[in-house]
Order: sequence, then C-alpha cells, then structure tokens
Amino acid sequence: MLTSLSLRNFRNFESADFDLGGSSTVFLGANGKGKTSLLEAIYFASTLRSFRTSKIRELKRIGSRGFEISLEMLRREDWKSKLRIEDFSERHLFVDEQPVKRASEFANKFQCVAFLPDDPVIVTGSPVLRRRFLDMFICMLDRDYFLALQKYASALKTRNCLLKSGRPDRSLLNVYGVLLAEFGSLIVNRRIQFLKFLEKKTKSVLMEIRPEITEFEIVSRHSAETLDKQNFQEKLEKTLEKELERYATLTGPHVDDFDLLTAGKILRFYGSRGQCRIVSLALKLAEFELVAECREKVVVLVDDALADLDRKAKEAFLSKTQNAGQVFYAFTELPDDEVFHASRQVNL
Repeated sequence: MLTSLSLRNFRNFESADFDLGGSSTVFLGANGKGKTSLLEAIYFASTLRSFRTSKIRELKRIGSRGFEISLEMLRREDWKSKLRIEDFSERHLFVDEQPVKRASEFANKFQCVAFLPDDPVIVTGSPVLRRRFLDMFICMLDRDYFLALQKYASALKTRNCLLKSGRPDRSLLNVYGVLLAEFGSLIVNRRIQFLKFLEKKTKSVLMEIRPEITEFEIVSRHSAETLDKQNFQEKLEKTLEKELERYATLTGPHVDDFDLLTAGKILRFYGSRGQCRIVSLALKLAEFELVAECREKVVVLVDDALADLDRKAKEAFLSKTQNAGQVFYAFTELPDDEVFHASRQVNL
C-alpha cells in the first residue's frame, strides 16, 4: 500500500506532500489544479515513464532545474519502503535512500495500471501508441523483457546514428546488428506470447460487458524473420543498402504493430467510436486482471475515465477494480456512485 507522496518542482507543484493511506482515494479539483499530475507522479514512480509525454523535461515545473518524486509504501505491517527519483541535469534513483544505478532495479517495485480518457487511441491511434501500451504491460510481468528493451533501444540508437553519419563503418553496423537480432528476437517472441494472453482475457471481459461484440482477435504485425536471431541478422544484412539510403534501421520490433479486430474487421478502420471505446476499456481491464493474477496489490489510477461509460460497463469496471490493492481517482466533481462517496477525498 502506498502511504505518502512528496513532490518538488513536479509539473505545477512547487512543493507538496500528500497522505495516500486508504484503499480508495478521490482527488477532487477544477481543471488545472494538478489531479492528473498526482496520478502521473505515482505512475512515474512505478514505471519511470509518464503516461502523458515521452519528454521527461516536460515533467519539471517551469523555471526549475528539475524535479523530485518521493513515495513511501507499506510492504508489510512492519516494513515501510521509500522510492525517490531526482531528475536534474541527470537522473538519480534511490530505494530506501540507497542509490540504484539501473532502471531495471528500480522500476516496478509496485505494479500500476492507469485508466485514462485517451485510452481509445490504443485502438485507433498510431503504432507507437500500441507498442508503448504493450511494452509497459509486459515490463510489469517480465524483467528479462524490460532489460531486452533497454539494450535493444541503446543498440538501435547507436546503429541509426551510424547510418546517418553518411559513410559508416560496416563492421560496426554488423556488431550492432548482432545485438539488435539477439534482443529484438526475444522482444518479438515475448510480444506474441503476451498478445495471446491479452486476447483471451479481453474476449472474456467483452463477453461480460458487450457480448454483441463477437470474434475478437489480436493479430501481431511483425516480420517473420525477426522471430529467429539468425534470420533477423540476415534480414538486416539484406536490407542494409536500403537502410543506408534512408538513414534508419527498417526492420525490428521498433516498427512492429498489432491489430485489434472484431468479426474479421480491423477496429481502427471500421469500428465505431463506441466499439473502440468499449474494446479499449476491455483491453485495459484485461491488462489489470492479468497483472493482478501474477502480482499482489496492483495500484489502479483512474483519470476521469468513466464519464462516457454506460451503467453496465461502469459497474463491471468498479466490480473488477475493487480487487486492486489501491485505487486513486481524479474527478472535477464527485460522481453519484456510492463507491466514490465512501472513498477518502483529497480536495485540490
């Protein structure tokens, strides 16, 4: 259970401390008061990523050199733990005031699933948004995947820099190609595995809240060669001339995608707004249930994401998330539902 949160120069908070005790908390306030920023800070302490931006510099308060997030949690009745992130000219991570050098040793000390107003873009938006959703989900459950993503991203960045240099050393390109093949093949195979888990669980959720949405599928879009390390490496060698022309690595999990279909039709092309909204909700509920099955006391963040749901979908959401370790809601006004009135309220 998360017990306290302290922010310094984070978003619009110059200095703020919050008591997070309780199984259910509602942050209430007008737009611009910082409700979403509080949820974002909790999410960042869990994942070292923001659900609003990929640019870390946007998290610091305007005019400040950087930001600090401190979060305390009760692991057992007699054991408290503290996480601290300092991000100024460079990032420093601390667990119980001891410095941690690797992000993989800090991230996911607690698991966190966020339900957001723009979740439908997972269904309707660009491939990068679907990859981001999938990567964040798998990282909560698979540390090897987290490490592989880091190493793949580092090798990809260096290889692309070499390709952009104009006359790269081909032996160096080959060295980084070997790394891409090693870590990339692991990433592709794990994604396919976890997409199957997501498909099965999402089908189950849809049968409960929208049984009329039938034949739900998730189809991975990846290059067949990337499933095997050796074939991946050979593919990179074959496409090298084209990559030199385009100054970028053209094959690998960084360009992959997956489609969500119902009745054989791709939702982002043929689904109605309502269908895409309910499928995105089912997908996120499936994510929560799969994480909760493997990890105890999952933290759920809800940023005004229930407003356009009908009663059946909202009841299913509240029923499923009551099994969370803690739930944090952000609303401009308190909804009528009894569960919110019974929650601890923090006015901003």
